[in-house]
Amino acid sequence: MSGNRRLFEDGLHLLHEAHRQGAAQAARNYKTSTLPKLKQMLEAGSKQNIVQQKRLDEVFELISIRPDPKQDPAMQGICDLNEAEIAKHRSAADRDLINIEYGQVAAHFYIARYGTLRSAAHALGHAKAAKLLDRTLVETRAIDQAFTQLYNHLLARRTSTSYPDETALATTAYMHPRLTVGLALGGILVAVALLEAGRSKRR
Repeated sequence: MSGNRRLFEDGLHLLHEAHRQGAAQAARNYKTSTLPKLKQMLEAGSKQNIVQQKRLDEVFELISIRPDPKQDPAMQGICDLNEAEIAKHRSAADRDLINIEYGQVAAHFYIARYGTLRSAAHALGHAKAAKLLDRTLVETRAIDQAFTQLYNHLLARRTSTSYPDETALATTAYMHPRLTVGLALGGILVAVALLEAGRSKRR
C-alpha cells in the first residue's frame, strides 16, 4: 500500500470516530447551554454528526474497506478543553459563549480534516468519495458561519439587553440550498436562518 493511500485510510478511520466524539460533546453542551437557539443548534449538531458519520460509511464502501474507528486525539483534546472551560464558569452567558466557541473549534477541525481527505481522494482517483467528503465540508463551513454570527450577536447584545432575551435574533427559517441534502433536521434551520440573515445585509 502506498504512503498516500495509508494516510488517506488512517484519516478516514480517525474522522469516523471523531464524529461520534463530536456528537457526544454537542449533547453535553446542549445541557450546559441556556439560549434556546443555541440549544437547537447543538441538538441539531449532535444529530448531524451521526448523519455525516453514516456518509463516511458510504465513502468506506466506495473505496472497498471497512471502518476501523480509532479515537481521534485531536477531537478528544477539543472536547476536554471545552469541558474544562465550562467547569470554570457558572454564568449562563459565559457558558453559552464558550459552547459556541468550541463548536467553532470543532467545525474548524472538521473543515481541515475533510479538506485534506477530499484532496487525497481526488489524487487517488476516488471521485465519488471526494464528492461525498465535499458535501460535508460545505455543510460544516455554513454551520461555522452561523456560529460566528450568533457569537458576534451575543457579544454585542450583552451590554444592551438582559440575557437571554432573543428579540433581536433573526428567525426566518430558510434552508440554505447546500444543506438540504442529507440533513432533514429541524433545528438546523436556526443556524441557516442566521447565515442567510447575514448574507441579506451584504446584498
